[in-house]
Amino acid sequence: MGKKNKSVPNKAVGRPDSKTVKTNRNQDKRREGRPSWRFSTVDKGGPFSWPIGASAEADIVNKLHSFDSMTWEDIKGKQHHYLSPSSLSKDAKKRLEEISLDDEAENLFSFHLQGKPRIICIRHNDLALLLWHDPEHEVAPSKKKHT
Repeated sequence: MGKKNKSVPNKAVGRPDSKTVKTNRNQDKRREGRPSWRFSTVDKGGPFSWPIGASAEADIVNKLHSFDSMTWEDIKGKQHHYLSPSSLSKDAKKRLEEISLDDEAENLFSFHLQGKPRIICIRHNDLALLLWHDPEHEVAPSKKKHT
């Protein structure tokens, strides 16, 4: 059998050999500036360990879920804010050293839950690396006025 001369379609001539994957840029834009949560970073030991139990974890996840539709600019304010490294308690500084995260002190961000409880994360751009549960507001205690 002989080879047949096949013509190559015009649209195939000059086409690159590699393929490119198309991404949905609109979806990327919708997430831009909004927090993404990383749970693999939670501290499971020490004085501010992550709570264990369906009820406690569900409360936290529900609160974090309420931030999903907000941008970081919407979130930041009086109740949700970066923590100053100088405002950290001795226990918080010590624990950061123990888990080799003391170089992240200036990236700590506090989410107010309700009343005293806080969630502390390490913020890198839009990524929130969840770190501590602070039920008694002891990571960076408030200085009481007139005391």
